Amino acid sequence: MKYRRLGRSGLQVSELSIGTMNFGGPTNETDSFSIIDTALEAGINLFDCADVYADGASEKIVGKALLRDGKRKNVIITTKAFLPTGEHPNDRGNSRHHLIHACEKSLGRLNTDYIDIFFLHRTDWNVPQEETLSALDYLVTKGYVRYVACSTHPPWRTVEALHIAEKYRYPKFICEQPPYNLLDRRIENEIVPMCRQYDLGIMTWSPLAQGMLAGRYRSEKDIPEGSRASQKAIYAERITDGGIAAARNMDALARQKEISLPTLAVSWVLHQPGVSSVIIGPRTEEHLGMLLPSVDLELTRADLETCDTIVPPGSYVSNHFNTAGWRMP
Repeated sequence: MKYRRLGRSGLQVSELSIGTMNFGGPTNETDSFSIIDTALEAGINLFDCADVYADGASEKIVGKALLRDGKRKNVIITTKAFLPTGEHPNDRGNSRHHLIHACEKSLGRLNTDYIDIFFLHRTDWNVPQEETLSALDYLVTKGYVRYVACSTHPPWRTVEALHIAEKYRYPKFICEQPPYNLLDRRIENEIVPMCRQYDLGIMTWSPLAQGMLAGRYRSEKDIPEGSRASQKAIYAERITDGGIAAARNMDALARQKEISLPTLAVSWVLHQPGVSSVIIGPRTEEHLGMLLPSVDLELTRADLETCDTIVPPGSYVSNHFNTAGWRMP
């Protein structure tokens, strides 16, 4: 495993990180433990969680696994808050009330004294950023959180937060976590340049474009039973015939190189400027084994240029920002 610096933090993070959304859902506790153990053996030191994954069960599994292994101090745990966790109006968002409560709950589920990186899962247009950042400052001062970050934020909103943090001496974001894959390259237009200018790390999610870059879909109307696209309409919106056609073209390149399409897709993200770590969300140990070789794959300039002809830089054929609410197609 190779490691890269995560923005202004100085943290060294593995090029692959484990997304835990499947833990406690389609992946049971025993299989989740196996994935975590295999990841640790491979040198992965970054586990990406959120309070809403499997209604909190995912965090419990990660906490239990690391306590069992005695390897908590060797890994970096992230978690996130913003999305609704209850029916009451204050059980969501980036208010001081919700963020502090959410962090305390995550600490308990993860069975840890601190969270390495605490993410704002999305931006909150209804709460002044001064309030949000003051809450994050409180969590860092209390020792509950070591670093703060943002996920799928508008770049101008991130820069505004950096300036507010500078003014009030609040902790600054160390990285952004946006969607990024060959089928949705829009972060190259503004988010990547912003992160590189302000020395923010980039942890990317959905490198397989929700399974399209794993060859799982044949058409946007033919959704396999049990797939994520079959579970929510907002996921189904990402499956497009244009994306499937692009995936087939990328698969042709993968076959030429005698590698799997998922391996090529993840490696492509790792070859892009500014990327610190790619979040993979294996549902099985077999899936993880398929993706681990991506860190050793060397793509040539010709390979990357071929990918640019499939989906040009800065463009998209599948909208992975459709949970953000601020970037319209």
